[in-house]
Amino acid sequence: MGRPKALLPYGASTFSRLLIQTFHRAGFSRPTVVVGHDPGPLVAHLCDLGVRFVCNRRWPLGQMSSLQAAIRSCPPGTDGILVALADQPGLRPSTIRRVIAAHRKNPRDILIASVRGRSGHPVFFPKGFFRDLLAAPIQHGARWVIQKNPAARRVVATSDPAVVRDIDTPAEFRKLK
Repeated sequence: MGRPKALLPYGASTFSRLLIQTFHRAGFSRPTVVVGHDPGPLVAHLCDLGVRFVCNRRWPLGQMSSLQAAIRSCPPGTDGILVALADQPGLRPSTIRRVIAAHRKNPRDILIASVRGRSGHPVFFPKGFFRDLLAAPIQHGARWVIQKNPAARRVVATSDPAVVRDIDTPAEFRKLK
């Protein structure tokens, strides 16, 4: 994209501020934000929103290294991790609540939000999968863990189109706007 996706404007805000506000509206009082390359601008941009920052010094290795940094930072007693992406603008609080409700019913399962049969994010990984996520080949990412454990995979159907939204190119960003 040529600039940090988390700071891209969306409506009257930015991708990252809207996502954090969505987590707040869904009931998360202090979501965790993993920062990597040049974290200063993002930290300054979000510091008033009551988030916990985790620095991923291995950011050049990609998205999986950020998930691993988040897992390593989890406080004792954490029962799992809910993963959403910064370039997923417009995610609804109801989607997050739906995945968390599914976790309460299926506490040992990996829960993957979907819309119209397409899987996306957020994804909930119970603590029982942390070891696998930390050992996963960095180039394969979390999908490796999901594919390795098909019996534990559950899809959580939603009507939220942001579940499969992923803005990776300037053209996709222009189309979104």
